[in-house]
Amino acid sequence: MALVDASMVEPLPVRGQHRLMVAVCSIEIGRHLIPPLREHYLPELAALFTESELLDQGERYGYVSRVCQIRDRLRLHGFTVRRTLDELELAVRTWHASDPSRFYNNVVPMLDASALLDELSSYVNSSNRWAVYHEPEQVFQQLDARTILCLALDLTEDKQSPVHYNLDALVYERSLTRQRHITEEAREARQERLARDAPLVVLTEGSSDSRILTEAVSVTHPHLIDFLRFMDFSGDAEGSVDSLVKLVRSFIGAGIANRVVAIADNDTKAYDAMEKLKENGVPDSYRIRHYPDLPLLTSYPTLGPQSDQPVLMDINGKAGSLEMYLGQELLALNSELVPVQWKGYIEGRRSYQGSIAKREKIRIQKAFPEKVRRAHRDPGVRHQQDWSGVVAIVETILGAFD
Repeated sequence: MALVDASMVEPLPVRGQHRLMVAVCSIEIGRHLIPPLREHYLPELAALFTESELLDQGERYGYVSRVCQIRDRLRLHGFTVRRTLDELELAVRTWHASDPSRFYNNVVPMLDASALLDELSSYVNSSNRWAVYHEPEQVFQQLDARTILCLALDLTEDKQSPVHYNLDALVYERSLTRQRHITEEAREARQERLARDAPLVVLTEGSSDSRILTEAVSVTHPHLIDFLRFMDFSGDAEGSVDSLVKLVRSFIGAGIANRVVAIADNDTKAYDAMEKLKENGVPDSYRIRHYPDLPLLTSYPTLGPQSDQPVLMDINGKAGSLEMYLGQELLALNSELVPVQWKGYIEGRRSYQGSIAKREKIRIQKAFPEKVRRAHRDPGVRHQQDWSGVVAIVETILGAFD
């Protein structure tokens, strides 16, 4: 493990025989301790450093980076200049509102945000290692530790100045062992928290599937409209399972933090294409699913070389495209279900791929929006329609992480 050069960090100043005490840990920029960022170890601050920045030399233990590097990492976490200044302004207004006299402890005038920043700037850029900064606790207690750090970093003129996360006391007290990679732990925990709290992303084979499912959920699960998103980033209106596989791999490679459900057709081609993803494994925040088996599809008319007349077969897992889930009334033509045509043989699955004729797919897709409109206009009509396929799909998604 690479260790940081200790010359980047100067020991805290000593007055007489007594070193200034740091209760537990602290953030220091250059020679100056940032008072609001002391006393408690915070994983969100540890996540800003890397294990290659570890300083481990006897009694001196912590992490050391530079102003420019930590500031860049904070920007990636969303801590922009505008955001931090807005948060400071709000905290100051709240502070002032708490005491109409505008005097802190009835003696010291309560500063505005601009004056607080001027004082902080003078402190972090002071050449006097004994400089002192008296922060108004009522302001800084309202702020995220990363906001405070951002404010101090933005005011620091020397962007190469070291930023030291001092954890000496934690090691001394044995509440932190030298073997723990706390920066990696903190980032992993943050990733898990983001995955848990971020909206669920549902990836489909194409934009038509996304659009249709979004319309369908507005009827069957209206309470999920603002919480469930079917997304297609391929730009492929007709869609393909191969593009879905590529999209999932791109998401994994990019480290997308959201929980992701990739849902594909319930047919031979989709199972064959998704098999590699399942075999290679995906992160724990990902799930690979197919449209579920339907009772309607267990005995469905099919056309093939074995007979001139439709043969009833179980087409679950072989011909379950989205159109098969949009309602029996749409699948029926002249009171009979449109048959599935068996097509190419897929060696990997030792099974044929089946689908209804393309003209029938187009007909069903065009008829579905009217079905949705009728359901919205009259709830009574909605209960007469067949939504069992859509409900089964949504239940598959809801249970993906059970």
